[in-house]
Amino acid sequence: MKGIVARSTLTRYLSFSEKDTKPDRLKGRNDGQKGFPPASADEYSPHELERISQARAAVTNYDRNLHDIREQLDLDLASTEQELNEGYLGQKETLIRSKESALESLRQESGANSEAYRQIHNEQEEKKENFRRVELRLNRPLQIHFARVYLILLFVLAILEVPINKLAVEFFFQESPFLALILALTIGVVLITLAHFLGLMLRQVSHYRERLGIKGYVAGLFFIILTAGSLIYLISALRQQYVDFIAQEQQQDLAAMLLSDGVGGLLGQTIQTELGVAGLTLLVLNVSVFFLGMMFSFLRHDPHPDYERLYFERNHAISKLVKFRNQFEQQATKLQSEFDEKISYLDKKAIALENEIRELMSRRSALDSEREHDVSMIIDVLRQQILAYQSGNVDGRNGENLPAYFGEQGLAGLKGRICAT
Repeated sequence: MKGIVARSTLTRYLSFSEKDTKPDRLKGRNDGQKGFPPASADEYSPHELERISQARAAVTNYDRNLHDIREQLDLDLASTEQELNEGYLGQKETLIRSKESALESLRQESGANSEAYRQIHNEQEEKKENFRRVELRLNRPLQIHFARVYLILLFVLAILEVPINKLAVEFFFQESPFLALILALTIGVVLITLAHFLGLMLRQVSHYRERLGIKGYVAGLFFIILTAGSLIYLISALRQQYVDFIAQEQQQDLAAMLLSDGVGGLLGQTIQTELGVAGLTLLVLNVSVFFLGMMFSFLRHDPHPDYERLYFERNHAISKLVKFRNQFEQQATKLQSEFDEKISYLDKKAIALENEIRELMSRRSALDSEREHDVSMIIDVLRQQILAYQSGNVDGRNGENLPAYFGEQGLAGLKGRICAT
């Protein structure tokens, strides 16, 4: 700023050097040779007054430019402060209110204040209370094993039944291996299903006795065991009959056998077949797989029929509420992040404006010190000009009859002459 002001009003003073005093020195010598100013003079000569007048004009123009610059700085400062207060701080306050309003709306719609949250929370409390009542009454933890892989275990057992039972059904479907495979798988699924229900009824004996009565419970067990045992024995007998036919080198024709003996006769013949090594082997394998399925079912289930259901219902309700809360937190975090990003941008712009305001204030404050420096420079140049005139004047007089005001003592009031203030 100082350079701009100086270039526009103080060019002769900024570029002043010792050689620039030569005109003043020559003018002083000429006047001194003429005996001017007279020795009795107590005021500056016209030439000195002209130099003072030039300096006063320079200071006046300089102050005028300083005033214009100061006014422009004040306008810039006021404009920047208005932009900061209204444009950015005002926008930030609006954004903060919008952020709070948006978060509150989100809480009302999908947060802790929402109807959906209250329903899920009430459901969780209900499920937890239902489970707690049974837990306190039983006074023991849930007794289940390998619940996650239970169905896979049953499926594996059913698959294990396929190669076992396929040996028996080939007696009827030797010409249709795919159909024999499907039938063997079906028999395996039936046996494993019966093993599942037998293990479940043995595990939850108290429940089924209350539900079916003692007679009904015993009848249910007897029905499952009888059905599974009959099917296992029938499969073993069929296998034995097939082996016997092969040993006797007989040809089996299912259609012919059905026509001659009928279904009842064929079944009777099969049941009456005495089990040998092949039949007993198949019997033992099927019984083993069936027993294994029953044990898996027994260990898989809790003795109380509702304990596991209430346990998983409670866990599901808790997970549902946690998921609902997590979704709300994600939405709230995303919403807050969007507003924080906008607010952060405004903060950065506000900091830049605050820095600009400080710079403008610093420049405005520097004007006074700049003026003091530049006025001192003008006075120093004026002093050199006057002293050069007086020195030349003394030389022109040969050092005689010097005016009384010559010398340093006559320069004391220069600042007051060129400065209005």
